[in-house]
This record gives sequence, C-alpha cells and structure tokens, in this order.
Amino acid sequence: MDVSIEVTARERDVGARLRDLFPRGMRVHVTFLPGDTLGSAQAACIAVARAGFEPVPHLTARNFIGEDALEGHLARLSGEAGVKRALVIAGDVTVPRGPFSSSLDVLKTGLLARYGIGRILIAGYPEGHPSVRDDALDAALSEKFTLFPNAEIVTQFCFEAAPVANWMQRQRTAGIAAPVRIGIAGPASIATLLRFAQRCGIGNSMRALRRHGVSLLDAKPDDLLHDLRQLMRVDAIHLYTFGGLRKTAFWLESARSFAQSPRR
Repeated sequence: MDVSIEVTARERDVGARLRDLFPRGMRVHVTFLPGDTLGSAQAACIAVARAGFEPVPHLTARNFIGEDALEGHLARLSGEAGVKRALVIAGDVTVPRGPFSSSLDVLKTGLLARYGIGRILIAGYPEGHPSVRDDALDAALSEKFTLFPNAEIVTQFCFEAAPVANWMQRQRTAGIAAPVRIGIAGPASIATLLRFAQRCGIGNSMRALRRHGVSLLDAKPDDLLHDLRQLMRVDAIHLYTFGGLRKTAFWLESARSFAQSPRR
C-alpha cells in the first residue's frame, strides 16, 4: 500500500528527522498553517527534497496576495525543491489576501503546469466542510475534474470507515474515477485528535473517539484501516502526523511488519 505523510513548515531539522524515521522516496506533504510564510514553506520543501523525499507543498489559494507571489513561489518550489506534485486548497483565511478565493482560481492560472507541476492533488471531504455545503463541495469537485481529469484526491481524515465509503460511492456514481488517497490520523492522544477534529469540522465520526473516554494511551488507526478494507479497496493512505513523526514512523513500521508476516 502506498503511504504518504505530512510535516509542517515549522518542523526543526525536518530533513534529518525524515531520514532517521522513514524510507527514502516517500511523498511528504508540507502543510501551510496560519501564520506560516511562503519562505518557510519553500525552505521546508527544499529540505525534504535534499533528504531524499518527494515534497508535496500545500498551495493555499487565499494566502497569495497576487499572481506574482504565486508565480515566485512556484518558481522556487520547482527550481530548488524539484516539486512535481502539489495539493491545491482554498485555505482557512476567511477573507482572501489577494485575487484567489478558491483552489480553482489558482488552477485556472495555468502557472502550475508552466513550472512543471503536472500532478494536481485536490482535497476531498467525506464528512463535509465546516463552512461549505455538501452540494457546493460536490459541484466544485466535479468542475475541477472536468478541467483537470488527471488530478488525484486526498481526503480529510475521519475516525470511522462508513463516511469514507459512502462518500467514495457518491463520487464514483457522479463519474469521478480519480485515484483517492484516504486520509488517516496517525497515532496521537485522544485529546489531540479531538482538538484537530473540532478544528477541521470532523463531526459525525468524533463519536468513535469519544468512546475511548479519557485515556493515557494513544489512539491508533489500526481498527479504522481494518474497517476501511472491509468496505472498499484501499490502495493509498495519507497519514496526518498529529502525534508527531516518531510515533507515526513506529506505527507504520509495525503495520508493515504485520502485513508482511506469514498468515497463520
């Protein structure tokens, strides 16, 4: 199974930490959090690439003050980090800082292709978005794939399999047959996962977390991954590293060892 992970632009010594924990060549998403700068995102992507991994920057449309800023960002990502793939999202800024209010606005500039970024990743929301209606999300997704039929989907994380499988079926019925990388929260404390779930609007499946109650142990995605495989084919996952890179790496190694062990 193909696995990608993510880091923030604020990770210290990110290249060395990745080399110590993960196999070279993995896709590593570089998120863009509120308060981050384009320079810090570029530096993180360069460090990821120099460490032997494939950087996948998150391009947040509403953070760009203009087309020149977008072009300068893409030029450095392409020229110094060798970026060939990017996730394009609207971003969490309520009021756009420039002319782009949606991911489509960025995609329609044609600048990604001009700078050699030929693989487009688009966000999918199995449990919806806290500020966008489901019908609007579906319409936007359909329009993106009309314009960019070779795009891929990376989903927001959930804690139950059914919303993911239902969402996937809805997209397939709508004619979207794109590759989908299922978002899964890596091992982290229940409190941490609840905090990120509330921030991202992951409402319905939060009950799966609350069943754990207050626990000193980390919640791990083993059961979710098992349930997903019972309902659908899972070819690729994206691990959200809320509990940190080391915890994610150890879980991933144990999961791979189990998958490769002889069946009894």
